[in-house]
Order: sequence, then C-alpha cells, then structure tokens
Amino acid sequence: MPASTPSEPAPAACLHCGSPVPPGSAARDFCCVGCEAVHGLLVEQGLTRYYQLAQGKTAPAPEPRKERAFAWLEPLISRAEAIPGPLCALELDVQGIHCAACVWLINELFRRQQGGAGLTVDPALGKVRMLWRRGAFDVAEFLRGVEGFGYLFGPSRKRPERTSLDLPIRLGICAALSMNVMLFSVSFYVGLTPEDGDVFRLFTRLSLWLSSAVVVVGGWPFFRSALQGLRRGVLHLDLPIALGILLVFGMSLAQARGGRGDLAYFDTLNTFVTLMLVGRWLQQRVLERNRRFLLDDDGAEGLFVRREEGTRLATVRAAEVADGDVLVIAPGDLVPVDALLLDSGARVSTDWITGEPGERAVGQGGALPAGAFNAGREAVRVQAKQAFTDSPLVALLRRAPTEAGGPALHTRFWDRVSRRWVVTVLFVSALGLALWWPAGPDKALEVAVALLVVTCPCAIGIATPLAYELVQARLRRGGFFIRSTDLLDRLPRVRKVLFDKTGTLTLGRLELVDRAAVAGLTPASRDIAFDLVSRSNHPASRCLAAALAREGARFNSEARVSELAGQGLELNRDGVRWRLGRADWATEARTVDTWLPEREPTEGVLGEWGNASSRPPRPSARVEVLLSGSGLAAGPVLTRDGVPVAFFQLRESVRPDARREVQALQDEGREVWLISGDSQGRVNDMAAALGIPTQHTLSGQRPEEKAEAVAKLDAADTLYLGDGVNDSLAFERALCAGTPAIDRPVMPGKSDFFLLGEGLGAIREALRLSARLRQVVRRLLALAVGYNVVAVAVCLAGWMTPLRAAVAMPATSLATVLFTVWWLSASRERAAATPTPPLREVPA
Repeated sequence: MPASTPSEPAPAACLHCGSPVPPGSAARDFCCVGCEAVHGLLVEQGLTRYYQLAQGKTAPAPEPRKERAFAWLEPLISRAEAIPGPLCALELDVQGIHCAACVWLINELFRRQQGGAGLTVDPALGKVRMLWRRGAFDVAEFLRGVEGFGYLFGPSRKRPERTSLDLPIRLGICAALSMNVMLFSVSFYVGLTPEDGDVFRLFTRLSLWLSSAVVVVGGWPFFRSALQGLRRGVLHLDLPIALGILLVFGMSLAQARGGRGDLAYFDTLNTFVTLMLVGRWLQQRVLERNRRFLLDDDGAEGLFVRREEGTRLATVRAAEVADGDVLVIAPGDLVPVDALLLDSGARVSTDWITGEPGERAVGQGGALPAGAFNAGREAVRVQAKQAFTDSPLVALLRRAPTEAGGPALHTRFWDRVSRRWVVTVLFVSALGLALWWPAGPDKALEVAVALLVVTCPCAIGIATPLAYELVQARLRRGGFFIRSTDLLDRLPRVRKVLFDKTGTLTLGRLELVDRAAVAGLTPASRDIAFDLVSRSNHPASRCLAAALAREGARFNSEARVSELAGQGLELNRDGVRWRLGRADWATEARTVDTWLPEREPTEGVLGEWGNASSRPPRPSARVEVLLSGSGLAAGPVLTRDGVPVAFFQLRESVRPDARREVQALQDEGREVWLISGDSQGRVNDMAAALGIPTQHTLSGQRPEEKAEAVAKLDAADTLYLGDGVNDSLAFERALCAGTPAIDRPVMPGKSDFFLLGEGLGAIREALRLSARLRQVVRRLLALAVGYNVVAVAVCLAGWMTPLRAAVAMPATSLATVLFTVWWLSASRERAAATPTPPLREVPA
C-alpha cells in the first residue's frame, strides 16, 4: 500500500477572532497582539459572554493604544454640561463595532461604572449616545476603559448616507406591492378573461395602481442615474433599465386601458424593479459597513490642541494655532506645528510623521517637529514657531480631490459594456417593431416591448452585485476591509506592490531575539527588572515588560525608579543599585572581568560572588563586543552595582508572514518594492531578510520623494501599503493604497482598504479573489449574451407572451445567481484545489 503524502497541518485558529494564526507568530493561540490583549481583558474582567454573543463573527482586534489624547473630548463635555438639568448627554462616534457582542460589551462596561444613567449604541452607524448624572460620571475614564478593548471614540461626524436610508424603504415597498400584483396576475394566467366582467376589471385596476406605485417608488433611482449619465454624455447601464421600465409600463398601461389587462406585463415589471433594487442594495451594503467601521476623518479639522490664554487653558482646533502660541501637549497629544520645548525635558515619538520607530529625548529649548507625539508620562509646554497654515502637516493632511486619480481607468470596462448594451437593445427593439409593423401597430408594439422586457440586464443587475458582495464578505472575514467602490475592479491590474517598512512590514514594536535571556533570570532579578521596565513608556521597556510578565514577574508598588533620558532606568533597593539601559552607562564603564552570571545567590545580595576569590570566568566574546560600545543599539543591559546580570538583545518585530507573502507575490510575477524613510543600511537589511532585491529598495525618502517614486513606478498598476502620514502623498499617486494603521488619524480616511490583524496574507487573497471575480463577471456577461440571443429569437418569431416573460426573466436571474454563488464559494475552491508544496516560513 503506498505511503500517504504528508500534508501541511492547518493553521491554528485565533482564540479571539477565529482567524488563522500566521505561521511564525509569537503568540501561538492568537493571530495578533491585539487579539491576545483583548482576550486577556475579557477573561480577566469576567466578560467572556462576549464570545457566546459573537458566534464566531469577531474581527481581529487592533492593538489597544497605551496613551491616547482626549483633547477633542474636553469642549464636547463642557458643552454637554453647560445645558441645565440633572442629566448630561453626549453623542460620539465609535470605531470597531461589528456585531451584537460589541454592543453588549460597551453596555456592560457602561453599567459597571458609577454615575451612568443610560447608553444607546447604534451599531449600524457606529455611534453611542450616553446619559450621565452631573458630577458623578467620568466620561474620559469610561472611554479609556472601552478603548482598552480595541475600540476608538471620536466626535460625532458620521451621518447615514441618503441612499442607505432610501433603498431599504423602496425595496420593502416594492416587494410588498409586487407580491400582490403577482397574485392578481395568477388569476389571468389560469383563465380570468374580460368576459368575467367586474372581477376582471377590478383586478386589472388594482394591478395598474399598484404597478404605478412600484414604477414611481422603485424606478426613481434608475431614472435619476440614467438622466445624470445623459447629462454627462455617458450611456449608463441604468439607461436600458429605465427605458425598459417606462416602455413596459406604457405598453401595459395601454393594454389595461384597452380592456386587456391579461396581456399586460405588470407582474414581470414589478418583479424586475424589485430585483434591480435588491442588486443595488447588495452593491452598497458591505462598503457602507466597512466605512462605518472606522471613525470619520476630516483631516486637520479633527485635530485639537490645548493653548494657554492668560491664566486660562483653552482647547482649540489646530488650525487656530498662531506663531508664538504656548501650547500644552499632554501624553499622547500631537504637536501640530514646529515648536520649541519650554520645559526641562520631554520624550517624543515621530513615527507618525517619519514612519520610522523609536522615541527620543528632547531637552529644554530643543526643537519639536510638527507631527511629533508626546511619548512621555507628563504634559509639556511648547512654543509654536509657525502658524498652522505654514505647518508641513497641512499638505499631508489635505484630502485628495474626489476626481483625482484614475477612476476612469477602472470604469472604462463597464462604460463599454453599458454603451454596447444600450445600443444593441434599442436596435433590436426597433428591428422588432419594424419587422412586425405590417402585422399591425398593436402586434409590432407588443413584440418591441417583449424585446425590452427579456433583454434588460436583469441577470447582470442582480448576479454581478451579488458577486461583489460575496467577495467583499470573504475578504472582510480575513481582515481585509474595502472602502472604495471600484477597488475590486482595480486590483487585477496590480503588477507592483510597494511597501513602507516600519509599521507596515514591521509591527512598529520591538521583540526579544533570545527569550532565554528572560527565562534564565532568577525570580528576584526578574522582579527587579519588571519594577524597572513597568514604570517606563520606552518601546524597549514595553517589550521587556510583556516578556517578564509572561514569566510571572511580580510588581512592587513601593519601588522608586528614576529614568535618565537617553541612558536608562535606575532603582536602589537594600543598598544595591540596579540599572537597565545602555551598556556603557549601566556598567559604569567597568571591564568585563566583573561579569556576574545570573544564578541564585546563597547569602546576602551578592552571595558567593561578593568576594574576588569566587569571581566567575570571563564572559563570551559577544558580551565583550557589547561592552566595548559596538553593540549598544542591540538592546539594554541589566546590571547590579555596575556588574552585568543579563543582556536583552532586541530587534524590530517583523510581521510573522512577511517573508512568505513577499516571496509568494514575487513568485506570482509581481514586483515588490521597499520604500522607506529609514537609513540605507536598515532598509537593505530588511530587504535581505525578506528576499526583496536591493535594486527594488529606496531609503531616506521624504514624503514628497515617496510620492515622486510612486509616480515614476506607477503605470496604473501599483498597490501601496503604508501606515504613517508621511505616506499620505504617495497614496494619491498609486493605483490603489491601503493601511494597517487604523488607530491613527488621516490614513484610514485616505485609503482604498485597511487591514486588521498582524498578517499580510489578506493582500494576496484580495488580489486572487479580484482576478477570480473578474472571470466570474465576464462569464456572467457571456451567459447574459447567450440567453438574450435565444430570447430575441423567440420575440422576433412572435412567440413571447406575458406568461413566458414572467417565467423566463426570474428563471434566468435565479440561474445566474446560483452560478455566481457556486463559482465564488470557498467550499468549491477547497474541493478543486490541488496539493501544492507549502511555502516555508523563514524567520526575518
């Protein structure tokens, strides 16, 4: 019996969202750090009922922000509390709501906080309205608690689109009226004739009145679209639909007024209009859900800052900042203009503006660039050196014109289809009218109307929107959320994939190279190290704090830790000085002869290593290099009275599937580029780790240079993925652009799509499904043409009747819908898939 071929094990499912865990992920049970953090909070706070309500529909959770500014909230609370009465009310937008479990969780967190009077969550629009008792409820504390679970709050800007309210109402009315008209039509088909007198006339009039309402209510969206297209000189696909509705209704009206309601097409007309509305509703449903998932962004208008005005501190829009203003920048707040630091010191992060990681210390009088965030734990005072109108942020925050880019490139196919369809349908109808005119005007008109009924693109109007909806829903489950209407039409054109580095190919945080460095610590030293790092907001401290917590380190609330900017952390306990930071500072420039290996002491603090006779052997060459200064950037050193205890080598955390996905994109024939503002050496190292050719890398790129590079590379075939506002201009030059960063302003609002989770596999899946969607759409068009050839032949032969039309039109619509579902079903793809050698994950 032949041996079975070993198969690649299926990836584990995330305990929080159910998404596949990317191979090589640090957390084996979770697809990303966000899911791990949120799952931990739900378990810790006894909120696991969330999973029962979610029923497997949870989306990957973004990593909760440690410090987020609420400057925008202060004027809203002041306005709410200025209204007299025992209760205050406030409406806010919320990002991240996607199911009933989210609604329950937010309500439960609100119920647990004292002072709340009522909370209403609108998951369809992404809004919350809260009521609280005056002076008894901390709004900011409640919002911070909810944001710990991955949600984000913002000012109330979301408004329902008119069509989202309009279409469901029209669809409901038309469906109800159509079912009644179909009941009346059945009586005609089974033998009700003009000889039946009053009953025949009553059913004819009811069919006419109800059909008139369907034409007015359900036909208006198509009439409006067709008229707008004609005004622009475009033969829109809605034009034959509108013409078909009007001509069929006119023919049926003439037959009804002539006393022959049994020859009218009222039931076919009503069914046609209702199905067209279903298709239109499917077209916009998923896109609106994806857009409402995020906060609405209005660029610079959404940025607020605190400004000193005499003895008062006012919260103003960033656009109101003038040269010389003194601003108070709270932890997590943005510096909107170039400024000088007035306080003794500060720690800032410029990753949002430069796209590169790391925080740096700034001394009194030091320059703070526009776009920097206060990464410290205290508010600082700065003086603006320019008005906001002169800030470099203005150009980066501006919205691209809606007509900019190349939408015409992507809609050209549908324009051609619409134009040819309209011309062909009108020509065939005129041909039928001319051929049958010798048989009498009534018969000629009946044939012409029958041609319009059976050749209207009803199948395409339903099956094509359904195909788009199915693909969007599959991508959404994989963490790929589409915001642009025509993105799926653009993706098959992509031949170049351009990546920013930090925050895009990397996760914007540090990770331990060797976990044994933490696991090998004694419990006492582990607790000391945890006391040091847990009191710092430095990226290296956050990384070590998470690693130490996983090893069971304990927190001492009485520890007093001092942080020296640019050096490290220091703690004095029981007469022993512990330091964690730069090697030269932590070791006090000692020689490596005093190396103290980490082991349990036998007496006192120093134990057996307290005298020279028991001094341990010299450390390895790697430690000597570290202490000589050549490896200072590799990671911090933990010392005890200047004697090294442990060395923690750190590196940028690369997305777990980055190398595999880059390799797969290149194997599929696409060019992969790395465009970064980082140094040439670091960019080359990243490119080598991921297998990107050196000639496809660009380093040291400013925002304007990134945009120029994308413009040179783009031949209407580029996809750009970036996370910082320094990528904003490049977004406007690429064919399509997306971001994995939904927790920062501006970029999600400018993107065509956004990603959730830590993997990049959703991009390749989107490219694959978009190509498959194009195949399905073209096959639908071929089916529609084949059906119409047969239907036209039947009509020109004079064999088409209202009954046959009533059967043929819904039958073909149902057939194309089933065809679409079958071709795009995931189960069919799994069954048809042939085993292929798995892509081996190579650590970056």
